[in-house]
Amino acid sequence: MTDPSSFGAALWTLLIVATLVVALGVAAVSDMAMRRREDRAARKTPATGPGSRSASPAARAPQAGATAGGVPDRDAAERR
Repeated sequence: MTDPSSFGAALWTLLIVATLVVALGVAAVSDMAMRRREDRAARKTPATGPGSRSASPAARAPQAGATAGGVPDRDAAERR
């Protein structure tokens, strides 16, 4: 016969493990949402720092919707 105290301990262990799994899942989804929000904000804000390619956004005027490498610029229509 099963000892009732071991059954209770198993239920508590299952509850704790399930809580940890749910907490880690929520943290992962939250992190993904935060990174996505940061990526959107970075796309809206022009890079103007020592590590950016140009010091000002006006210095890099697109030529007919293409970048220097010949790849079409998706954001050219938005900047006009």
